[in-house]
Amino acid sequence: MGSMAKSYLFIVARREPRMFETMKQSFAGHAQIEVILDRRRRERRWQILPINVNRRAGERRLLEIEALLRQLNWVVVEKR
Repeated sequence: MGSMAKSYLFIVARREPRMFETMKQSFAGHAQIEVILDRRRRERRWQILPINVNRRAGERRLLEIEALLRQLNWVVVEKR
């Protein structure tokens, strides 16, 4: 594999539009960083999903992201 530069996604809580704008401007010159506003309107657990799908690892990661959004109002994840 070649050495590709890692890229990152900064997710800012919906309730922090000013922080979102500030971070977006701050990282505007960095191609490997994207800043987005959290688009989710309600918690994922309200969605109806098949029970037989094993989603535990993905759910754990989402819970960590949601907790950080609540505590810090932003979170950074590595893009794949």
